[in-house]
Amino acid sequence: MHSAINEVANGFFEEIALRNNSSNDKTTPASSTLKPINPEAMMGLVPSGSRNVLAKSLDLPDGIVECCQRFVNAKPLKIDVISALITTKAAAPPAAVNDYPKEVTTRIFLNAAEIGVGAEIIDRSKKIRDKIKSRFISTISGIIATLPTYESNLCEVSIDDGRQSLLSKITMGVVANGRYLGGGFKAAPQASVSDGLLDITILKNSGSLKMLDEFVNMKGDADYIHEQNDIFYMQAKKVSIKSKERDITVTLDGEPIGILPATFEVHQNALSVKL
Repeated sequence: MHSAINEVANGFFEEIALRNNSSNDKTTPASSTLKPINPEAMMGLVPSGSRNVLAKSLDLPDGIVECCQRFVNAKPLKIDVISALITTKAAAPPAAVNDYPKEVTTRIFLNAAEIGVGAEIIDRSKKIRDKIKSRFISTISGIIATLPTYESNLCEVSIDDGRQSLLSKITMGVVANGRYLGGGFKAAPQASVSDGLLDITILKNSGSLKMLDEFVNMKGDADYIHEQNDIFYMQAKKVSIKSKERDITVTLDGEPIGILPATFEVHQNALSVKL
């Protein structure tokens, strides 16, 4: 569902990505702007399926009838969207892992990007789901296949074009517009879809058992992440993340898109919706 919603959202805009022409790193953006194709266009959302994470972040009711009633009666409002400039790569033999060409793709999304172990679990789960048509089994299989062997990676994080930086081993990162991830994890408890800010949550170097403990606590206590040295949380308008070691998977609203490096930028009040 999130993939379809984001395709619709992408269709609302012409995106102009301006890269830093003075840099040899073509994945480094100088800035980006969004131009509405039709400023009068408006988006509505009727959730379906089993998770409805975006609907949860938007405080929509669970029922289709209730959502339709709200859409009919609601007044238009503006929400933020996030643009992402993400690295992609072509398939290559394992021996050439550092040699195959990498390109960038630009996407618009509404709820949250996941980076690292969370994105890897999603990616593996979707591959398993191609063979086993069960979300529950594929998700559990993805977790079992990922957590025991996943290694944190040294990453460089630049916030608001260098206003603040972080060099750290990262197990999982979240760049959010909404509060929730799949499974009900409130990874960004202060997030608002109309505050003009990204909510950045980074789980630093953690072993597999500690990861599970951190995930459980993130779900159970909205304020937990503010009290832990192992978790970095900040609000900003733009963030760039680059791996100093291995390739790290990136997903947007539950869809695997590419790898780091990636840059995320919020566009305030860019989308008209009825909620």
